[in-house]
Order: sequence, then structure tokens, then C-alpha cells
Amino acid sequence: MRAASVAGRARPEGRDGRQRGAHVDLLVVGLWLLTRAVLLVISLNPRLYSAAVFGDVRFYAAKVERMLQGELPYRDVAIEYPPGSVPFTIVPALVGGTGAGYRLAFACEMLLVDAVGLWAATRLASVVDHGRRRIPLAYVLAIVAMGPLLLLRFDLVPAVCVLLAAAMAAEGRPGWAAAALGYGTAAKIFPGVLAPLLVLGLVPALGWWRSLLRTVPPFLAGFGLTVVPALLLSVGGTADSVLFHVQRGVQIESLWANAIGLLDVLGVLQARTVNGFGAYDLSSSVSGAAKLLSGVATLAALAAAAWLVWRRARRDGGLGPADWAAAFTVGVFAFVLPTRVLSPQYLVWLCAPMAAL
Repeated sequence: MRAASVAGRARPEGRDGRQRGAHVDLLVVGLWLLTRAVLLVISLNPRLYSAAVFGDVRFYAAKVERMLQGELPYRDVAIEYPPGSVPFTIVPALVGGTGAGYRLAFACEMLLVDAVGLWAATRLASVVDHGRRRIPLAYVLAIVAMGPLLLLRFDLVPAVCVLLAAAMAAEGRPGWAAAALGYGTAAKIFPGVLAPLLVLGLVPALGWWRSLLRTVPPFLAGFGLTVVPALLLSVGGTADSVLFHVQRGVQIESLWANAIGLLDVLGVLQARTVNGFGAYDLSSSVSGAAKLLSGVATLAALAAAAWLVWRRARRDGGLGPADWAAAFTVGVFAFVLPTRVLSPQYLVWLCAPMAAL
């Protein structure tokens, strides 16, 4: 009886939330408009920030230019990122071309994605926080703190997918939550580690079979929306978009590189900065071991996250509406912190579920 009540209580709250969600919080929307307008100006003006952040956008435009000339992604054009990223790089070119207008079109596209994130935060608040503005306000402030990277990378796309999944799960819509995680996985891989947490959070209330039945097909649908066409174009090219990142070294921002750098300062070993895969890595006698250990540590951290979610779900007969943001936050941290690749824009991945938390 308790499990059934936990599984079902999100549904009526979700209906109430949709009614409350019709009320627009003018303060939050006004703050979002103000902060995003300032961010847009800063992002597009190198004199106010740095032209260095334009590198990835130029890279996107160059790839899309080849596609518009008839070459196909993954078959003729090597794409660094998984297939879910491709639509978000093509659309700005269709609007503003691949020249000077591409940067503005891409930034505006990311603002639209950001607006979806605000909508998801508001919807989550209507379920777990009585419609108060704390969650959407936290989202507005936390995400804008990322600066120009927010609008000049597409990392906001998978981050919003995670936030949307938390909102859907809180409303008792695990299928939509799984679909959001599926597309996020197709865009940037990391939301895929949250799919098992979604299942584990449902099992005590629904059982294994019903939990898998309600999550696996929609996850595969969201994942396959862009992955299947890419595989039809080129299996090898699509696989390379993932293997590209597996081959990367110990990135200088990572915790492993910090440890290597400290050993270098103490005179224990010698390390040097090298450029590879479009990033700066630390090369040393222990970098190979650090690369291996980072994989082991990531698996261990993900297993610990799964255990924490399972423990909470078993105790309460399934995760409640307010638990999903915490579960996904733990999962993202478990994936990001132990890894040897830690780019600045990864903070966007963390900010979305943490704002909800």
C-alpha cells in the first residue's frame, strides 16, 4: 500500500502543478530577460569578454558549411559530438548562414533552449515547492553565472534534458523523463548514466518489469531519434564521435591533473602541458595510470550513486517527487568529478539539476 501511494502521489500533484504553472511569475521572467540580454551582449562582443570563446562556434559553422554543400555528417564530415548535437548546429546556419550571422543565430537558439529550462524549473517547482519561485529563480541565477559559455556551446541542451527529466519524473511521468534522458544521451552521452537511477527510483513502487517497460522504450525512442539516422549514414563515423572522447588524455582542469601538477611542484615528477583533442592536457610518467584510474573511479562513483538512490527508494517505497532532482544531481557529480576530462562548460551540466535541488 505504501509503495502504491508513493508511486501515485506525483500524478495529482502534477495536475495541480499544471494549473498553477499557468500563472507567470513576472519577477522571474523579467530577471531572466534582463540577465540573458546582458549575457547575449557580452557573449557576442569579444572586447567585453574574450574572442577565445568563439572557437567552438566557428568549428560548428565550418562543419555545417560542408554539410550544406552536400557532404553528409559522420560519413563525409567527421563530427566530434554525438548525433543529438547535429540539429542544434544546423538550425543556426539555416537562419543566419555560416558566416558572421551564425554566432548570433546559435546564441539565440541556446536562449530558446534556456527558456525551455526555465519552463522545466517552473514546472518542477509547481510539483515539489507549491509553485513558489525558489527553483526557477535559482535556475535563472545559477545558469547565467556560467557566462558566455552558456550561449556559445551546446552543453545547455543535455543539461536542460536532465532538468526536464527531473520535472517529468516528479510529475509521475517516467516515460517522458526517460525520453528526455534518451535525447540528452544522444547529444552529450552523460545523461545516459542517469537512466539506471530513474529505473532504480521506480522499482520499489512499480516492480522491475513495469519500471523497465515504462522507461526503456521511451529512452530508446529519444536516443534513436538522431542516432538511428546517423548510424544509417555511417556506423564507423558515429562510433568515432564517442571514441574520440575515450582517447583523450588527462585534461588540465581535472582533479587528476591537479594531483599531477601538485606532484610536479613538489619535485616528485615532471609534467608538461600538451595540446590534444582541442584541449590542454598534462603529460607525465603517471598520466597513463591516472587515465586508467579515472575510469575505475568513475565506475565506482556511479555505482555508489546507484546504491544511494536504491537505498532511498527502498526506504520510501519509491522516490518521491522531491527526490528526483537530488538523485540526478548525485548522478551527474558521480560522472563528472572522477573523470580525467573536465571542461569548463561541464559546469553547465551540474548547474541545471543543482538549481532544482
